[in-house]
Amino acid sequence: MLLPYIRYPFVSQQPDLIQEQPYYPVQPQYEAYGYTDFYPVTRQPGDPPPVLSNNPATTSIVLFKQLTGYPNYGNPSRNADILYTGNRGTWTFDSPAFLIVPGNQRAQIVIRSVLDDHSAVPVNRYSARITINGSVVHTGPVPLQHGVPAGGMFDNWRDLTFNVPNLRRNNRVTIENTSTAGPSDWIAFDWMELRLSPR
Repeated sequence: MLLPYIRYPFVSQQPDLIQEQPYYPVQPQYEAYGYTDFYPVTRQPGDPPPVLSNNPATTSIVLFKQLTGYPNYGNPSRNADILYTGNRGTWTFDSPAFLIVPGNQRAQIVIRSVLDDHSAVPVNRYSARITINGSVVHTGPVPLQHGVPAGGMFDNWRDLTFNVPNLRRNNRVTIENTSTAGPSDWIAFDWMELRLSPR
């Protein structure tokens, strides 16, 4: 006698005949693939040991001056001050009296700078004289490059850092563009900082 025809999905056409579905035991993944090693949640102490330091905290004070004379080249503010060939500019840092401890502080001026985007002009034609509180701290070529991308927000600003020889409550930074470039060539300044730290 022939068995009744069974259609997919293998359900009997005879209501009184119930077919059992095959049983496939499920193995945990680590057994199916033969994994035998387990990494512990925590490592053993000293494997590897931490590399730490706990130096004494030091005090450092920064007076920041954002320069906003021309709205295009600064990064990220898009603002900067510009000195054309032959121009001179002066900026002041007025420090609260309680910040100045004569003889016990080291002071530096940091000037964020870049040349113009006139790439046809050789960079060795740009120079400046920088004076802090009446003392010349730099005269001659400046270690800067032409600003890029041309016409936009420059991304190659550099920091010029100078020691302040005679710190005062009212500090003056004077920069003169002494370049031998053309009258429309310039040096830009994004921001300045007066940094104070204990000796």
